[in-house]
Amino acid sequence: MNKKQQKQKAVVKKYMIRILLCYVAFLIIDFSIHATSASEITKGISEKIIRLHVLANSDDKSDQALKLKVKDAVVERFGAVLASAKNREEAEELVQENLDNIHRVALDVIKAEGYNYGVNVYLTNCMFPTKVYKDLTFPAGMYEALRIDIGTAEGKNWWCVMYPPLCFVDQTYSIVPDDSKKQLEDLLTTREYESLFTDGSTKISYRFKIVEIIEDMFRIGD
Repeated sequence: MNKKQQKQKAVVKKYMIRILLCYVAFLIIDFSIHATSASEITKGISEKIIRLHVLANSDDKSDQALKLKVKDAVVERFGAVLASAKNREEAEELVQENLDNIHRVALDVIKAEGYNYGVNVYLTNCMFPTKVYKDLTFPAGMYEALRIDIGTAEGKNWWCVMYPPLCFVDQTYSIVPDDSKKQLEDLLTTREYESLFTDGSTKISYRFKIVEIIEDMFRIGD
Protein backbone atom coordinates (compact mmCIF):
# COMPACT_ATOMS: atom_id res chain seq x y z
CA MET A 1 0.00 0.00 0.00
CA ASN A 2 1.54 3.31 -1.10
CA LYS A 3 1.49 6.55 0.92
CA LYS A 4 -1.49 7.94 -1.00
CA GLN A 5 -3.58 4.85 -0.24
CA GLN A 6 -2.50 4.95 3.39
CA LYS A 7 -3.55 8.58 3.63
CA GLN A 8 -6.91 7.85 2.02
CA LYS A 9 -7.50 4.97 4.40
CA ALA A 10 -6.64 7.17 7.39
CA VAL A 11 -9.15 9.77 6.22
CA VAL A 12 -11.84 7.09 5.78
CA LYS A 13 -11.15 5.76 9.27
CA LYS A 14 -11.37 9.26 10.71
CA TYR A 15 -14.79 9.92 9.18
CA MET A 16 -16.09 6.44 9.97
CA ILE A 17 -15.14 6.89 13.61
CA ARG A 18 -17.06 10.16 13.66
CA ILE A 19 -20.07 8.44 12.13
CA LEU A 20 -19.82 5.64 14.68
CA LEU A 21 -19.68 8.11 17.56
CA CYS A 22 -22.75 9.90 16.21
CA TYR A 23 -24.54 6.58 15.91
CA VAL A 24 -23.67 5.60 19.49
CA ALA A 25 -24.90 9.00 20.69
CA PHE A 26 -28.15 8.42 18.83
CA LEU A 27 -28.60 5.02 20.47
CA ILE A 28 -28.00 6.49 23.93
CA ILE A 29 -30.60 9.18 23.30
CA ASP A 30 -33.03 6.64 21.85
CA PHE A 31 -32.57 4.30 24.82
CA SER A 32 -33.13 7.22 27.21
CA ILE A 33 -36.36 8.10 25.42
CA HIS A 34 -37.58 4.49 25.63
CA ALA A 35 -36.69 4.31 29.34
CA THR A 36 -38.52 7.57 30.04
CA SER A 37 -41.52 6.37 28.06
CA ALA A 38 -41.64 3.09 30.02
CA SER A 39 -41.43 5.00 33.30
CA GLU A 40 -44.26 7.29 32.27
CA ILE A 41 -46.41 4.33 31.24
CA THR A 42 -45.82 2.58 34.58
CA LYS A 43 -46.70 5.79 36.43
CA GLY A 44 -49.87 6.17 34.36
CA ILE A 45 -50.96 2.61 35.14
CA SER A 46 -50.19 2.95 38.85
CA GLU A 47 -52.32 6.08 39.10
CA LYS A 48 -55.41 4.26 37.86
CA ILE A 49 -55.49 1.02 39.82
CA ILE A 50 -55.51 -0.16 43.45
CA ARG A 51 -53.60 -3.23 44.59
CA LEU A 52 -54.28 -5.59 47.49
CA HIS A 53 -51.34 -6.41 49.74
CA VAL A 54 -51.74 -8.99 52.52
CA LEU A 55 -48.84 -9.76 54.87
CA ALA A 56 -48.82 -12.91 56.96
CA ASN A 57 -47.76 -12.99 60.60
CA SER A 58 -44.81 -15.21 59.71
CA ASP A 59 -43.57 -17.71 57.15
CA ASP A 60 -44.93 -20.58 59.21
CA LYS A 61 -47.12 -22.80 57.05
CA SER A 62 -50.19 -22.21 59.22
CA ASP A 63 -49.68 -18.42 59.12
CA GLN A 64 -49.33 -18.52 55.36
CA ALA A 65 -52.53 -20.54 55.07
CA LEU A 66 -54.29 -18.02 57.32
CA LYS A 67 -53.10 -15.18 55.10
CA LEU A 68 -54.79 -16.77 52.08
CA LYS A 69 -58.03 -17.31 53.99
CA VAL A 70 -58.09 -13.66 55.01
CA LYS A 71 -57.40 -12.66 51.40
CA ASP A 72 -60.17 -14.90 50.08
CA ALA A 73 -62.70 -13.51 52.56
CA VAL A 74 -61.85 -9.88 51.78
CA VAL A 75 -61.88 -10.41 48.02
CA GLU A 76 -65.16 -12.33 48.15
CA ARG A 77 -66.82 -9.72 50.34
CA PHE A 78 -65.52 -6.50 48.80
CA GLY A 79 -64.35 -7.35 45.30
CA ALA A 80 -67.80 -6.84 43.82
CA VAL A 81 -68.18 -3.56 45.75
CA LEU A 82 -65.06 -2.12 44.13
CA ALA A 83 -66.07 -3.44 40.73
CA SER A 84 -68.90 -0.92 40.71
CA ALA A 85 -66.47 2.02 40.78
CA LYS A 86 -66.07 4.00 37.56
CA ASN A 87 -62.49 5.09 38.30
CA ARG A 88 -59.78 4.81 40.93
CA GLU A 89 -61.05 7.83 42.85
CA GLU A 90 -64.41 6.15 43.38
CA ALA A 91 -62.71 2.87 44.24
CA GLU A 92 -60.52 4.66 46.77
CA GLU A 93 -63.58 6.25 48.40
CA LEU A 94 -65.26 2.85 48.64
CA VAL A 95 -62.17 1.38 50.29
CA GLN A 96 -61.99 4.26 52.79
CA GLU A 97 -65.68 3.86 53.61
CA ASN A 98 -65.23 0.13 54.18
CA LEU A 99 -61.94 0.05 56.09
CA ASP A 100 -63.72 -0.81 59.35
CA ASN A 101 -65.77 -3.51 57.62
CA ILE A 102 -62.68 -4.96 55.96
CA HIS A 103 -60.93 -4.97 59.32
CA ARG A 104 -63.89 -6.79 60.87
CA VAL A 105 -63.99 -9.44 58.15
CA ALA A 106 -60.24 -10.09 58.45
CA LEU A 107 -60.43 -10.28 62.25
CA ASP A 108 -63.41 -12.64 62.11
CA VAL A 109 -61.46 -15.04 59.89
CA ILE A 110 -58.42 -14.89 62.17
CA LYS A 111 -60.52 -15.64 65.25
CA ALA A 112 -62.50 -18.36 63.49
CA GLU A 113 -59.22 -20.11 62.66
CA GLY A 114 -58.24 -20.07 66.34
CA TYR A 115 -55.69 -17.24 66.31
CA ASN A 116 -55.58 -14.09 68.41
CA TYR A 117 -53.52 -11.97 66.04
CA GLY A 118 -54.32 -8.33 65.69
CA VAL A 119 -54.83 -6.90 62.20
CA ASN A 120 -54.18 -3.50 60.65
CA VAL A 121 -56.05 -2.40 57.52
CA TYR A 122 -55.15 0.79 55.66
CA LEU A 123 -54.52 2.42 52.31
CA THR A 124 -50.88 3.17 51.53
CA ASN A 125 -48.34 3.33 48.74
CA CYS A 126 -46.28 0.18 48.35
CA MET A 127 -43.50 -1.01 46.06
CA PHE A 128 -44.74 -3.98 44.05
CA PRO A 129 -42.72 -6.40 41.94
CA THR A 130 -43.77 -7.30 38.41
CA LYS A 131 -47.07 -9.21 38.45
CA VAL A 132 -47.59 -11.62 35.55
CA TYR A 133 -50.90 -13.14 34.64
CA LYS A 134 -51.02 -15.47 31.65
CA ASP A 135 -51.37 -12.68 29.11
CA LEU A 136 -50.98 -9.51 31.17
CA THR A 137 -47.92 -8.10 32.90
CA PHE A 138 -48.22 -5.30 35.45
CA PRO A 139 -44.86 -3.53 35.76
CA ALA A 140 -43.02 -3.18 39.03
CA GLY A 141 -43.41 0.16 40.74
CA MET A 142 -45.14 2.15 43.45
CA TYR A 143 -48.89 1.54 43.67
CA GLU A 144 -51.62 2.57 46.05
CA ALA A 145 -52.75 -0.53 47.90
CA LEU A 146 -55.25 -1.78 50.41
CA ARG A 147 -52.82 -3.29 52.88
CA ILE A 148 -53.71 -5.88 55.50
CA ASP A 149 -51.08 -6.64 58.14
CA ILE A 150 -51.75 -9.80 60.12
CA GLY A 151 -50.07 -10.02 63.53
CA THR A 152 -46.42 -8.94 63.25
CA ALA A 153 -46.68 -8.90 59.43
CA GLU A 154 -43.23 -10.48 59.12
CA GLY A 155 -44.21 -13.29 56.77
CA LYS A 156 -44.32 -13.54 53.00
CA ASN A 157 -46.92 -11.36 51.38
CA TRP A 158 -49.63 -11.87 48.79
CA TRP A 159 -50.74 -9.28 46.26
CA CYS A 160 -53.13 -8.80 43.39
CA VAL A 161 -54.96 -6.03 41.55
CA MET A 162 -57.98 -5.14 43.67
CA TYR A 163 -59.33 -2.50 41.30
CA PRO A 164 -60.15 -3.32 38.58
CA PRO A 165 -61.04 -6.67 40.17
CA LEU A 166 -58.33 -9.14 39.10
CA CYS A 167 -58.08 -10.92 42.43
CA PHE A 168 -60.73 -13.31 41.16
CA VAL A 169 -58.45 -14.43 38.34
CA ASP A 170 -58.08 -18.19 38.12
CA GLN A 171 -54.95 -18.95 40.16
CA THR A 172 -54.19 -22.13 38.20
CA TYR A 173 -54.18 -20.68 34.72
CA SER A 174 -54.02 -16.94 35.59
CA ILE A 175 -56.49 -16.14 32.84
CA VAL A 176 -57.88 -12.62 32.98
CA PRO A 177 -61.55 -12.61 31.92
CA ASP A 178 -62.66 -10.40 29.04
CA ASP A 179 -64.84 -8.17 31.23
CA SER A 180 -61.85 -7.33 33.46
CA LYS A 181 -59.76 -6.59 30.37
CA LYS A 182 -62.50 -4.33 29.09
CA GLN A 183 -62.55 -2.43 32.37
CA LEU A 184 -58.77 -2.06 32.21
CA GLU A 185 -58.98 -0.86 28.63
CA ASP A 186 -61.55 1.76 29.64
CA LEU A 187 -59.39 3.00 32.52
CA LEU A 188 -56.02 3.14 30.77
CA THR A 189 -54.73 4.97 27.75
CA THR A 190 -54.13 2.93 24.61
CA ARG A 191 -50.35 2.92 25.21
CA GLU A 192 -50.76 1.90 28.84
CA TYR A 193 -53.19 -0.88 28.01
CA GLU A 194 -51.11 -2.27 25.15
CA SER A 195 -47.98 -2.22 27.33
CA LEU A 196 -49.59 -4.80 29.63
CA PHE A 197 -49.53 -7.41 26.87
CA THR A 198 -45.84 -8.20 27.17
CA ASP A 199 -44.00 -10.87 29.11
CA GLY A 200 -41.94 -8.30 31.00
CA SER A 201 -38.70 -9.83 29.72
CA THR A 202 -38.37 -8.07 26.38
CA LYS A 203 -35.10 -6.21 26.18
CA ILE A 204 -34.11 -3.57 23.71
CA SER A 205 -31.15 -4.76 21.64
CA TYR A 206 -29.31 -3.08 18.85
CA ARG A 207 -27.19 -4.69 16.19
CA PHE A 208 -24.35 -2.43 15.28
CA LYS A 209 -24.44 -3.14 11.56
CA ILE A 210 -22.49 0.04 10.99
CA VAL A 211 -19.56 -1.49 12.89
CA GLU A 212 -19.44 -4.34 10.40
CA ILE A 213 -19.46 -1.86 7.53
CA ILE A 214 -16.61 0.12 9.08
CA GLU A 215 -14.58 -3.03 9.66
CA ASP A 216 -15.05 -4.02 6.03
CA MET A 217 -13.88 -0.58 4.95
CA PHE A 218 -10.86 -0.78 7.23
CA ARG A 219 -9.88 -4.05 5.53
CA ILE A 220 -9.77 -2.38 2.10
CA GLY A 221 -6.26 -2.55 0.77
CA ASP A 222 -4.99 -4.86 3.54
